[in-house]
Amino acid sequence: MSCASCVGRVERALATVPGVSHVAVNLATERAQLQVMANVSAADLTAAVAKAGYEARVIAEGNSNTADQAVRQAAETLKLKRALLVAALFALPVFVLEMGSHLVPGLHEIIARTIGMQASWYLQFVLTSVVLFGPGLRFLQKGIPALLRGAPDMNSLVATGVSAAYAYSLVTTFAPQWLPVGTINVYYEAAAVIVALILLGRYLEARAKGNTSEAIKRLIGLQAKTARRWRNGNIAEVAIAEVSRGDLIEVRPGERIPVDGEVMEGQSFVDESMISGESIPVEKQKGTAVIGGTINQNGTLTFRATKVGSDTMLAQIIRMVEQAQG
Repeated sequence: MSCASCVGRVERALATVPGVSHVAVNLATERAQLQVMANVSAADLTAAVAKAGYEARVIAEGNSNTADQAVRQAAETLKLKRALLVAALFALPVFVLEMGSHLVPGLHEIIARTIGMQASWYLQFVLTSVVLFGPGLRFLQKGIPALLRGAPDMNSLVATGVSAAYAYSLVTTFAPQWLPVGTINVYYEAAAVIVALILLGRYLEARAKGNTSEAIKRLIGLQAKTARRWRNGNIAEVAIAEVSRGDLIEVRPGERIPVDGEVMEGQSFVDESMISGESIPVEKQKGTAVIGGTINQNGTLTFRATKVGSDTMLAQIIRMVEQAQG
């Protein structure tokens, strides 16, 4: 997916699957969350997405896939950076040859007297072809099929614009007799520069997404994996997913608080800087609230869990960051 129209198209495709009642697709995290009213197979969902022209796969239960996504985003950012450098390297001389006289008066006359305007057009043709069928090929490969499906996206817009400028310039260069007098002009610089600028935007977007994904990864890393739970007079260490609202949880010095709750026994100071930004540890005693993801410092606390799972403050912050990223 590359734009908001892609998101809408994927959402509509998933909504057509029988049994799906609600779909929410996030462009930045590249994920879709669904509410279903009946049994829906993963094959039906992926087939619906494929029919819309995209690719989908199921994330295994309990696997946020954050590491895999970070690797893919880093690879895509590097790929975009290389494409941008190549496009800029070849687009700059095209721009200078065709538009340089606007900055340096008389440049066109110098070109005409030295290599000649026709040779200049041949050179622009070669350089622009490298840009379009090298770094810019991604827009043609994605945009034209989407246009033919009757579902144009941002890639289709770029592909249409650069193709029109390139095709007209080809006619001007190699068959000028086909054009009326006074319309013999080339627009190679438009095609090359558009590709370079769009790649610049995509690269900056990918960098921003990567930075936000790293922030989300750090937030997810704040979540405790286990909790020490009191039940029937016994204490046992259980997975965080097994903690329920109302359970009594014990946190010892240096441990991370697993879920939100209210202190029932004990006194300590808790480092909440990772959540609130407050650098000074906050005193906790009976009746005060504790936040999942924060670190207990110098005393043992026993608290009753009030929010677990997706209801905790940390989980809500992660969702807010993901929504802002999208």
